[in-house]
Amino acid sequence: MKLERDLILQEISVPRVTRPPSSRLRRWLSTGQAYIYLLPIFIILGIFSYAPSIFVFYMSLFKWNFLNHGEQPFVGLANYVSLAHDPNFWQSLQVSVVYVLISVPVQLFLALFLALLLMSGIRARAFWRLAIFTPFITPMVATSAIWLWIFDNYHGLLNGILRFMHMTPIDWLGDPHWILFSVIVYTTWKSVGFSVVIFMAGLGNVSPTLAEAAYVDGGNRWQIFWHITWPLLRPITLVVLLLSTIEAFKMFQPVFLLLQGQVTGGAGNAGRTLGLLMFSQAFAGNTHAGLGSAISVILFLLVFTISVAQFGLSRRNDVVVD
Repeated sequence: MKLERDLILQEISVPRVTRPPSSRLRRWLSTGQAYIYLLPIFIILGIFSYAPSIFVFYMSLFKWNFLNHGEQPFVGLANYVSLAHDPNFWQSLQVSVVYVLISVPVQLFLALFLALLLMSGIRARAFWRLAIFTPFITPMVATSAIWLWIFDNYHGLLNGILRFMHMTPIDWLGDPHWILFSVIVYTTWKSVGFSVVIFMAGLGNVSPTLAEAAYVDGGNRWQIFWHITWPLLRPITLVVLLLSTIEAFKMFQPVFLLLQGQVTGGAGNAGRTLGLLMFSQAFAGNTHAGLGSAISVILFLLVFTISVAQFGLSRRNDVVVD
């Protein structure tokens, strides 16, 4: 029976089409021509992106000092071992993780809420969309100067409101219990507009007929969102989550500007993230670029691992809506 089945399959099988050598040559030439057109961007990426990244890993194996113009001593993995025994590194890692665990979910749910609100037919939608997106495109130096006034102890808006309500003013950028909270408030206000635009693009691709059919079947707004809109937005949510997580782990400029250049992270090192610790080791005072490069490599591996885990979870939880 097996032999007969194999013979039948051979008889009904479609014969392979063998392309002539000239056809293969034309295909190779067209492919090579496409790569030639892409060669300039590959060169630019190699010079300004890939080569510096590789060089950072190379620097992490040396006791590199920018002020030393002579030979840089090779130390191998000693910089990584030093970080493993450095309490400042672990405290900065803790600050970064806490910042990510709080700021990323807050920004994600706030952006989704604002996107749903803007797509619901609210009046003056163009104005509100511009108002939400403007902080993201405004230079961070300008916005941080505004928020420095808002957080000011004596003349700030927030403490003015607290005094009006007969409450005790708060040292927003001086009290170690409030420094990270203040940074999260500022970065959420600054960055949420970008996530809102991405969610609005995703909501624009959701067919309204699905919601109308569910509404006719007796579904309420929450059921329509949970069973139709949210599953269709999961790929967009993954993109927003991934980009927000990467930016949160790299966070340096906001805390550096709000704390007015304090590389220690303010009182009690409460705002010293991994990015701020890396800057302080490589450029501020210590000028130990090798140790700063080791922090950068660890930060890259941490973000890479989280990104791979997020993609793995998204593939496992893929949802198809018929």
